Amino acid sequence: MADSVTTKEALKKLNAQLECSLCLDIFKQPKLLPCFHVFCKSPCLEKLVTKDGCSLTCPTCRHVVPLSERGVAGLQSDFHIDHLFEIQDAFNKAEDDNDTSCGSCDDGKATGYCNDCGDFLCDICQTAHKRVKLSRNHELISLDKLKAQVTGIVPPKKAVPHCSKHSDNSLKIYCDTCSTLICTDCTIRLHKDHNYDLVPDVLTKHKEELVSSLKPVKEKLDSVQRALKDLDARAKAIHDQKAAIETNIHKEIDEHHRLLDQRRTELMGELEMLTQQKLKDLAAQRDKVEITQVKLASCLQYAEGGLKTGTDGEVLEMKSSVLKRVKQISSEFDPSAIQPETKADMELITIGKEPLQQACRDFLEIEQCESVSLENSHTTGDGLKGATTKETKAVSFQTMTRNNRKFNGKLDLQAELVHIVSQDRFKCEMIVQQHGKHKINYRPVKRGKHELHITVNGDAVQGSPFPIAVVSSPQSFGKPSQVVRGVNKPRGTVFNSKGQLIIVEDDGVTVSILTPEGEKIRTFGRLKNAYGVAVDNDDNMYVVERDNHRLNKFSSDGEFVAAVGRQGSGNLQFCFPRGICYNKRDNNLYVPDQSNHRIQVLSTELTFVRCFGKHGNRNGQFTYPIYATFDSANNLYVTDNGKHRVQVFTAEGQFLRTFSQKANGQKLSFPYAIAIDSSDTVYVSEKGPYHVSVFTSQGAYITTFGGRGTEEGQFNGIFGLSIDINDSVVVSDKHNSRLQIF
Repeated sequence: MADSVTTKEALKKLNAQLECSLCLDIFKQPKLLPCFHVFCKSPCLEKLVTKDGCSLTCPTCRHVVPLSERGVAGLQSDFHIDHLFEIQDAFNKAEDDNDTSCGSCDDGKATGYCNDCGDFLCDICQTAHKRVKLSRNHELISLDKLKAQVTGIVPPKKAVPHCSKHSDNSLKIYCDTCSTLICTDCTIRLHKDHNYDLVPDVLTKHKEELVSSLKPVKEKLDSVQRALKDLDARAKAIHDQKAAIETNIHKEIDEHHRLLDQRRTELMGELEMLTQQKLKDLAAQRDKVEITQVKLASCLQYAEGGLKTGTDGEVLEMKSSVLKRVKQISSEFDPSAIQPETKADMELITIGKEPLQQACRDFLEIEQCESVSLENSHTTGDGLKGATTKETKAVSFQTMTRNNRKFNGKLDLQAELVHIVSQDRFKCEMIVQQHGKHKINYRPVKRGKHELHITVNGDAVQGSPFPIAVVSSPQSFGKPSQVVRGVNKPRGTVFNSKGQLIIVEDDGVTVSILTPEGEKIRTFGRLKNAYGVAVDNDDNMYVVERDNHRLNKFSSDGEFVAAVGRQGSGNLQFCFPRGICYNKRDNNLYVPDQSNHRIQVLSTELTFVRCFGKHGNRNGQFTYPIYATFDSANNLYVTDNGKHRVQVFTAEGQFLRTFSQKANGQKLSFPYAIAIDSSDTVYVSEKGPYHVSVFTSQGAYITTFGGRGTEEGQFNGIFGLSIDINDSVVVSDKHNSRLQIF
């Protein structure tokens, strides 16, 4: 079947791939966007450039593409499209077999095509092609097969490009460090210490990596394509449901039309009967009144005629008979009898009209097939505020209809708790209650950040997934999971990217680096009463010297790099600083400048950035700030030692909140060191009672552990807190010369 494909059919399929989706014409100067969509340079892409010329938006995926000074011309070309054009040229040559000449000799007629060289060859040249060492392994195909392959052929091999810096050299080497092609001269200076190799030697490996990296994309694409099929199927189901419901609407309305028409006929019959009866009664009364009229008219006519035409004697003779008749008529005359006895009192009574109208509105209603409105339904409960390990928490889900009525029908309600880091999933207990209310119970076994996923009939409810911070239960802080000895009066601690613990010890004289297991790797420095330590993204270390009023920078190996600071209140001056923390988002250092009652912000190059705060009792003011740290929302927590509180700020220094309240009316007592784990649980050491108190990020009190002593779980001076990779709390138990890990 493949060999029956004509060249015209092949070209038709190929041209479809070379068509711009905007102008629906063959690509003209095609340009590749960073989102990998290709369009003509002019006029297609140039029409999409913003007025300021700085960007354009991809019409396919809405990706915003920043532009250089060259505008659209600065976008790169798509080599794949260029190759398709070369393949198109090859097909155009093959469209008429009689006119396709051999690309290697002058008088031969092409009978085949080299899929490696991109050349048409005659029989003789094909034989020679197979004999030459450089081309003996090339793939030769017939012209018929060439047509059938459509886009399977390979364009002619292009010459290896030359280096832009060394024009005589070809780019035959790939620098793995820089991910770029280089020449031999480039390896001498520009890429001296880089990892590089010849292109043929690394091509297979990088192709495999590229193919491997595309697997998730293919999997996601398969999911998206399945989703599109599901969407199309769902759209068809909706159209089918619409047609069925339309039929039922007409059926129900027609039935009620029939009942209403029947009632109309009945009412019209009743009205006709009542009307005829009233008219009959009126006709009978009219007959009686007409007789009375005749009697009165004849008496009057006779008497008046006699008076006009009778002689005197005739008038006198008729008097007695007229008076007798008048008396008789008058006695018989009843004034009420001549009034209409039958009234025009018919009326259409509409008793129950409004209920009937309401019934007409209510007796048919179109609802979603599941009859549940996720927009109107709502989720509430303490379980949304967080939990502690091995504690059962509850969330209530109230299902509502589109008309905001409580839904009592069946539905597929699912819920699971997912640990964000480990992706462990825990099914939740579902309890159906009355009036569409459902209770969802979960019991976390690991601390850290979780997400509560709730779905109805496969669709996520509003707000899902809900962030759930799980902290350790108070009982878990009784005894440490590990005690690290062999450290001398430890103070500030911090972990670097390798999981190694950086610790200020020897009562603030030296800094040591420990393995995750607690073994010392090296010790360096000769400091004067140092306290806090921080590390940046490159594992450079920053140590605060209290008595020298300065900040020291060391390399990741402990080599001294630079220092800044002296006693004073100006920029880059300090007054007995103790703590320090590093902000990964803005790459700055935040130093609680203790006796200057402020936070001073420095760059990692030890230059001044800004400062905020001053001495005072109000929010945003300090009285001897000691230590500080950041939560996942990039908010800064500062222990305000002199005011027995923790204050929370944005990274820019805007005050957010403060907290100090514990249980039973107790408050923090001289808060000192502070640390925050991945679930944004806040740990604060207290210098007075030798406790560590635990709070949520909003300042809600959770528990307190520790106390003064030498037993495990007790402390004698807590001068540092930090969090390891497992979210364990590392406590610097200074005067007991040990680290306790909880």
